[in-house]
Amino acid sequence: MVPEKQSVLLEHTLHELFYHRTGNKKLKLTVLALITTHLIGMDSGLSFLSEIDREEVIVRFAAEDEVITQMSIEELVKTIRNDNWIPHHLLSEKVLSHTDVILIPNLSFSMVADILSFNEQRTFVRLILTALITGKTVIALKTGADPYHPVLRIKGMNKGSNGLKRKLYNQMMQLKDMGIKLIDENEKLSTQKVKKTVINEETIRYFHQQNIKSFAISKEVIITPLARDKAKELNITLMLE
Repeated sequence: MVPEKQSVLLEHTLHELFYHRTGNKKLKLTVLALITTHLIGMDSGLSFLSEIDREEVIVRFAAEDEVITQMSIEELVKTIRNDNWIPHHLLSEKVLSHTDVILIPNLSFSMVADILSFNEQRTFVRLILTALITGKTVIALKTGADPYHPVLRIKGMNKGSNGLKRKLYNQMMQLKDMGIKLIDENEKLSTQKVKKTVINEETIRYFHQQNIKSFAISKEVIITPLARDKAKELNITLMLE
C-alpha cells in the first residue's frame, strides 16, 4: 500500500501548490471523491474518475476500508490515474474546507440509506452532510441508485418488484431534495465556480451537535451576524485561512 507518511506529505505539498490564490480566485475547482463499494461493482464510478479533465479540475480521493479489501491503493491509483489519495482516518472538516465539490462516484444502497438517516457516525456521510449544510456542492453518479438505469439491466439486476423500484427511485429523489446533484456517467463535472458559501446560525448549531470546535473558512465564505453570535456563545472558532 502507499505509505501513509508519503500520502500526508503529498497532501501538504498539493495544498501549497493547488490552493495558491491569484487575488481572490482559485486556480482550479477542487473535488474530493469519496469511493465506496456497490453491489453492481465500482467500474462505472472509477471510470468516471479516470476521465475527469485534470487540466480543469483537481481531484483528491478517499476510499472506505471495504474498498481497500477489494482493491489496493496502488490498484486504485492505477485505475483512476490519480495518486492524490487521502487516508480515510485523516478526513476532517479541515479537508472539507479546502474542497469545492464532493463527488460520490458509487452511490451504494447503504450510502443512500445513511445519508437519508443522517448517520453522521459514518465519516463519508458526516462530510457530505456538513458540505450540504454549509452550502458546498455535492454531486453523485446515479448509476447505482437509479433502479431504471441501463447498467442494472445489463447486470441482470432490474427484475425487482415495481414496489421496490419505486422505493429506490423515491430515495433518489429525496437525495435530490436534500441538494445532492445527480448526474449520469456520460456527463461532465461543471468547472464553473460554485456559489458563495453562507454559514448561518443553523450551521453553527450543527457544528455544535457534531462537537466541532473550530472550522477553517476561506475569504469567500459569508458568515451571518447571527452565526457569529451563536459561534461565540457556543465557543466555536471560525478560522480565516
